[in-house]
Amino acid sequence: MRALSLALALALALPAAAQGAARKPPPAKGGRQKIEFGPSYYILDAPGKYSPAQKYGIIFMFHGSGGRPESYESNYAAAKNKGYILCLPASKDPQGYDDEDMKRIVEIANEVLATYSIDRDRVYVSGHSAGGFVTCHLCTDHPETFTAGAPVSGCLISEDMARKMLKTPFRVVSGGKDFNHAQSKKSVEDMKKAGMDVTFDEPPDWPHNPPAEAWKQQFEWMESLVPADCLGLLQGARALVEAKQYGKAGAALKKLAGAKSAYAKSRGELVAKLIDEAADKAIADAKAAGDAKKTADLLAKAKTRFAGSEAEARIVAALEEAKAASK
Repeated sequence: MRALSLALALALALPAAAQGAARKPPPAKGGRQKIEFGPSYYILDAPGKYSPAQKYGIIFMFHGSGGRPESYESNYAAAKNKGYILCLPASKDPQGYDDEDMKRIVEIANEVLATYSIDRDRVYVSGHSAGGFVTCHLCTDHPETFTAGAPVSGCLISEDMARKMLKTPFRVVSGGKDFNHAQSKKSVEDMKKAGMDVTFDEPPDWPHNPPAEAWKQQFEWMESLVPADCLGLLQGARALVEAKQYGKAGAALKKLAGAKSAYAKSRGELVAKLIDEAADKAIADAKAAGDAKKTADLLAKAKTRFAGSEAEARIVAALEEAKAASK
């Protein structure tokens, strides 16, 4: 792995215009595509009946040193039948990832997430060996985008790195006969010290290249993060926020508060934050009207949109203040 941290720092520093603005993304469609991207490529495999009306989970899968995406396509093949899109980027040199590869990975992720109908609460990252290191760094530097990590036979995270992604659950697999086992175990210990939600599976007889069971368990863990009952509530709440029906979105989140999934609850908190931000903007816009009566009228309309959400109380307080000022 060559200059990985620097690579992601460079990718983050690039303005949007520099990240492939002249490139025309391939159309969103079902099935498998091999898509050229600069001097390399990525494999994109979507369910055959892909529809933009549906929200899909996505798994980014990274190959190990000496590997190619094609060798890893079967690892999460079962996910496609459960409504997931698979994306497997290739490094330019099969032997590892350099700065340019890491920049392209970020650009590829941006392209796919913008092109396809993706459930932003289920953007998962996994990888084997060197691809596991890629997984760690992507989640560290982009916790707002990549929501959970599942590295296999390759994990390198310090306590400081872990503090950057305290709401990003991890499941690390490294068998007792894996030459990266000690490193993975130390990383897990540092993640726990930082307060991360991390699970470590270390079957004593598993080598660096583990059996298919390793990938099966990783996907089962991904599926468990957002159970079916939580998935509908999360997707519904986000759709209602997009439709500016904040009160109904807040009502959906109240139902989510009783869920057993800590991850689903934490994702719900992010949706609640969007509602709070919308309420703050509604209050600021109303006050910017300059006239107390106009402010009161705007806040009265906002009260209807936010009724039933926790932000409603702030809208009501601002409305009462505006009413008093208009008398």
